[in-house]
Amino acid sequence: MNEPAQTGVHRRTPERGRPDSLAPDAGQLARAKDIVAAAHPSTPLIHSRLLSTRSGKEVHLKLEGISAVRSFKFRGALMAVASAVEEFPGRPIVTASTGNHGQGIAFAGRRHGVEVIVCSPTTTLDEKRSAMESLGATVVISGPTLTESEQRAREIAAERNGLYIEDGESPYLMAGAATVVMEMLEQRPDLDTIVVPIGGGTLVAASLLAVAAAGSSATIVGVQSIEAPGATRSWLAGKIVPQGCHTYAGGLATERPGELALSVMTERLETIVLVTDDDLRAESGSAFQSLGLVVEGAAAAPLAAFRLHPEAIEGDRIGIVISGSWLAADQLAEGLALSSHRANP
Repeated sequence: MNEPAQTGVHRRTPERGRPDSLAPDAGQLARAKDIVAAAHPSTPLIHSRLLSTRSGKEVHLKLEGISAVRSFKFRGALMAVASAVEEFPGRPIVTASTGNHGQGIAFAGRRHGVEVIVCSPTTTLDEKRSAMESLGATVVISGPTLTESEQRAREIAAERNGLYIEDGESPYLMAGAATVVMEMLEQRPDLDTIVVPIGGGTLVAASLLAVAAAGSSATIVGVQSIEAPGATRSWLAGKIVPQGCHTYAGGLATERPGELALSVMTERLETIVLVTDDDLRAESGSAFQSLGLVVEGAAAAPLAAFRLHPEAIEGDRIGIVISGSWLAADQLAEGLALSSHRANP
């Protein structure tokens, strides 16, 4: 596993029969669905006429970016914080995040009246830091990468007798994230393939569990940036293989997957597509120009895979998770320029 990661389609035979005992079961998924539904309306699944015409397939987009925190992260946070408050009332919750996960925890913390501390790397967008603070979180800037922020979060949790919630390791976060695909399958139970971005692996693992719990035959395809391939390399190796993280896309910016997320991926996931950061930028620009959607870098990953590697996305009815809409003005400008150049080389 010392060779450089390559863009394109990567496949691995799932190791069936090796489920992680900590992974949420059908009962936990059902509870998560109730908790999320009580706090937030279902996000829309819209039919994209343009993408359908271009591809010759029926394409539906799950718009998580119009949620209360402009990403899917509120879902797992609601489940995780509700469970934490029940089990350990009064203790502060500490986590690490580049922005979206932290906003979700802050949103859920405010709903339950619990103190939230988020450690973020220096690369976190000012807008995301402000959003976390506006939701009541204390934001501690710590280190250049998420790895340093995670270490500082653990230290603060120990110092404050707090509960540390790690994205990629919490079965509660995973159960909540599964509600994205649970809603999609309620809205369109005939989907053949659902495409999701991969950062730390919680969403793709949750999506795999949601499909299984629903008894659906839909295939899950994950997409990651070549600039942050830790989850892909770990999935291919069947063990944690940390990799350098240089992506601009905050939702994908992690050096490794969580152990729990990887265990589910290893057992169930067959296909990951790696794309470049420029692919993400161009797709964000194209989505704004052609679809009228604000699509952040991480959320652009499934769109990039759908455009560039259609061979990895089988079937006639496709669901694409647009996981968030946090896109800075300079990022949008770069995306529009790249999208225009690729359309008119």
